Amino acid sequence: MQFTLFTDYSLRSLVFIALKTAEKDSLTTIKDISSELRISNNHIVKVIHNLSKNGFIVTTRGNHGGVRLSRNPEEINLGDVVSSTENFSCLLHCAHNDCCFHAVCLFQGIMHKAATAFITELSNFTLADLLKEKERLRQALAASLESGEDSRICSLLTIESGTLQPDSEAETDGEP
Repeated sequence: MQFTLFTDYSLRSLVFIALKTAEKDSLTTIKDISSELRISNNHIVKVIHNLSKNGFIVTTRGNHGGVRLSRNPEEINLGDVVSSTENFSCLLHCAHNDCCFHAVCLFQGIMHKAATAFITELSNFTLADLLKEKERLRQALAASLESGEDSRICSLLTIESGTLQPDSEAETDGEP
Protein backbone atom coordinates (compact mmCIF):
# COMPACT_ATOMS: atom_id res chain seq x y z
CA MET A 1 0.00 0.00 0.00
CA GLN A 2 1.30 3.43 -0.84
CA PHE A 3 0.46 6.58 1.07
CA THR A 4 -0.61 9.73 -0.70
CA LEU A 5 1.76 12.71 -0.61
CA PHE A 6 -0.73 14.34 1.74
CA THR A 7 -0.18 11.58 4.31
CA ASP A 8 3.59 11.66 3.76
CA TYR A 9 3.64 15.45 4.29
CA SER A 10 1.41 15.12 7.35
CA LEU A 11 3.71 12.60 9.02
CA ARG A 12 6.84 14.59 8.16
CA SER A 13 5.19 17.79 9.43
CA LEU A 14 4.27 16.14 12.74
CA VAL A 15 7.85 14.91 13.20
CA PHE A 16 9.19 18.37 12.32
CA ILE A 17 6.79 20.10 14.70
CA ALA A 18 7.70 17.69 17.49
CA LEU A 19 11.42 18.31 16.94
CA LYS A 20 11.08 22.09 16.77
CA THR A 21 8.63 22.58 19.63
CA ALA A 22 10.01 20.17 22.24
CA GLU A 23 10.15 22.95 24.83
CA LYS A 24 6.86 23.89 26.48
CA ASP A 25 5.00 26.72 24.75
CA SER A 26 7.44 26.68 21.83
CA LEU A 27 5.97 27.17 18.33
CA THR A 28 7.12 26.71 14.76
CA THR A 29 5.65 28.32 11.67
CA ILE A 30 4.17 27.07 8.43
CA LYS A 31 6.95 28.98 6.65
CA ASP A 32 9.60 27.08 8.64
CA ILE A 33 7.96 23.72 7.95
CA SER A 34 7.65 24.51 4.26
CA SER A 35 11.18 25.81 3.78
CA GLU A 36 13.02 23.29 5.94
CA LEU A 37 11.16 20.24 4.60
CA ARG A 38 11.18 21.70 1.07
CA ILE A 39 7.47 21.24 0.59
CA SER A 40 5.37 23.90 -1.11
CA ASN A 41 3.75 26.40 1.21
CA ASN A 42 0.33 25.71 -0.35
CA HIS A 43 0.62 22.00 0.46
CA ILE A 44 1.75 22.67 4.03
CA VAL A 45 -1.15 25.08 4.62
CA LYS A 46 -3.57 22.29 3.68
CA VAL A 47 -1.69 19.74 5.80
CA ILE A 48 -1.63 22.04 8.84
CA HIS A 49 -5.32 22.81 8.42
CA ASN A 50 -6.16 19.08 8.39
CA LEU A 51 -3.87 18.25 11.32
CA SER A 52 -5.43 21.08 13.32
CA LYS A 53 -9.00 20.14 12.35
CA ASN A 54 -8.33 16.58 13.51
CA GLY A 55 -6.82 17.68 16.82
CA PHE A 56 -3.19 16.64 16.31
CA ILE A 57 -1.81 20.18 16.47
CA VAL A 58 -2.81 23.57 17.84
CA THR A 59 -2.43 26.71 15.76
CA THR A 60 -1.99 30.21 17.13
CA ARG A 61 -2.56 33.28 14.97
CA GLY A 62 -0.77 36.58 15.16
CA ASN A 63 2.74 38.01 15.14
CA HIS A 64 3.97 35.44 17.64
CA GLY A 65 1.79 32.67 16.28
CA GLY A 66 2.64 29.27 14.93
CA VAL A 67 1.89 25.61 15.47
CA ARG A 68 2.68 22.98 18.09
CA LEU A 69 1.51 19.50 18.95
CA SER A 70 -1.81 19.41 20.76
CA ARG A 71 -0.57 16.66 23.09
CA ASN A 72 2.50 14.57 23.84
CA PRO A 73 3.90 12.47 20.95
CA GLU A 74 3.06 9.31 22.94
CA GLU A 75 -0.61 10.28 22.65
CA ILE A 76 -0.66 10.82 18.88
CA ASN A 77 -1.58 7.50 17.31
CA LEU A 78 -0.25 6.84 13.80
CA GLY A 79 -3.35 4.87 12.86
CA ASP A 80 -5.46 7.92 13.71
CA VAL A 81 -3.21 10.23 11.68
CA VAL A 82 -3.26 7.98 8.61
CA SER A 83 -7.02 7.44 8.92
CA SER A 84 -7.51 11.21 8.90
CA THR A 85 -5.42 11.68 5.75
CA GLU A 86 -6.17 8.62 3.59
CA ASN A 87 -9.43 7.59 1.95
CA PHE A 88 -9.80 3.85 2.38
CA SER A 89 -13.52 3.85 1.56
CA CYS A 90 -12.97 2.61 -1.96
CA LEU A 91 -9.60 1.03 -2.65
CA LEU A 92 -10.93 -0.34 -5.91
CA HIS A 93 -12.87 1.76 -8.33
CA CYS A 94 -14.87 -1.14 -9.74
CA ALA A 95 -18.22 0.36 -8.74
CA HIS A 96 -17.31 3.50 -10.66
CA ASN A 97 -16.11 1.68 -13.77
CA ASP A 98 -19.27 -0.31 -14.46
CA CYS A 99 -17.47 -3.61 -13.83
CA CYS A 100 -19.57 -6.53 -14.99
CA PHE A 101 -18.61 -8.49 -11.84
CA HIS A 102 -19.54 -5.70 -9.40
CA ALA A 103 -22.78 -7.30 -8.17
CA VAL A 104 -21.08 -10.59 -7.25
CA CYS A 105 -17.45 -9.59 -6.61
CA LEU A 106 -16.03 -10.24 -3.16
CA PHE A 107 -12.74 -8.40 -3.67
CA GLN A 108 -14.07 -5.08 -2.27
CA GLY A 109 -14.77 -6.87 1.04
CA ILE A 110 -11.32 -8.44 1.06
CA MET A 111 -9.71 -5.04 0.43
CA HIS A 112 -11.78 -3.51 3.24
CA LYS A 113 -10.48 -6.20 5.63
CA ALA A 114 -6.91 -5.58 4.46
CA ALA A 115 -7.24 -1.81 5.01
CA THR A 116 -8.71 -2.41 8.46
CA ALA A 117 -5.80 -4.69 9.36
CA PHE A 118 -3.37 -2.07 8.04
CA ILE A 119 -4.85 0.69 10.21
CA THR A 120 -5.03 -1.67 13.19
CA GLU A 121 -1.29 -2.37 12.85
CA LEU A 122 -0.46 1.34 12.51
CA SER A 123 -2.52 1.96 15.65
CA ASN A 124 0.13 0.05 17.62
CA PHE A 125 2.52 2.97 17.05
CA THR A 126 2.60 6.61 18.05
CA LEU A 127 4.45 9.72 16.94
CA ALA A 128 6.88 8.99 19.79
CA ASP A 129 7.95 5.83 17.93
CA LEU A 130 8.98 7.97 14.95
CA LEU A 131 10.91 10.28 17.27
CA LYS A 132 13.08 7.62 18.96
CA GLU A 133 16.09 8.78 16.93
CA LYS A 134 15.60 12.50 17.71
CA GLU A 135 19.24 13.45 17.44
CA ARG A 136 19.70 11.62 14.13
CA LEU A 137 16.51 13.27 12.82
CA ARG A 138 17.85 16.70 13.81
CA GLN A 139 21.21 15.93 12.17
CA ALA A 140 19.51 14.73 8.97
CA LEU A 141 17.43 17.90 8.85
CA ALA A 142 20.50 20.10 9.44
CA ALA A 143 22.51 18.23 6.79
CA SER A 144 19.66 18.62 4.32
CA LEU A 145 19.52 22.37 4.95
CA GLU A 146 23.29 22.74 4.57
CA SER A 147 23.51 20.69 1.39
CA GLY A 148 20.48 22.21 -0.31
CA GLU A 149 19.33 18.71 -1.25
CA ASP A 150 15.86 17.33 -0.70
CA SER A 151 15.12 16.49 2.90
CA ARG A 152 16.82 13.30 4.06
CA ILE A 153 14.58 13.13 7.11
CA CYS A 154 12.26 10.83 5.18
CA SER A 155 14.74 7.94 5.12
CA LEU A 156 14.83 7.97 8.92
CA LEU A 157 11.06 7.65 9.06
CA THR A 158 11.08 4.47 7.02
CA ILE A 159 9.90 1.56 9.10
CA GLU A 160 11.72 -1.53 7.93
CA SER A 161 10.21 -4.90 8.66
CA GLY A 162 11.03 -5.94 12.19
CA THR A 163 13.04 -2.85 13.14
CA LEU A 164 10.34 -0.82 14.86
CA GLN A 165 8.11 -2.16 17.54
CA PRO A 166 5.41 -0.47 19.59
CA ASP A 167 6.62 0.81 22.96
CA SER A 168 4.98 -2.08 24.76
CA GLU A 169 7.14 -4.60 22.86
CA ALA A 170 10.32 -2.58 22.41
CA GLU A 171 13.52 -3.68 24.06
CA THR A 172 14.76 -1.28 26.69
CA ASP A 173 18.48 -2.03 26.70
CA GLY A 174 19.35 1.38 25.25
CA GLU A 175 20.59 -0.09 21.95
CA PRO A 176 19.42 1.71 18.77
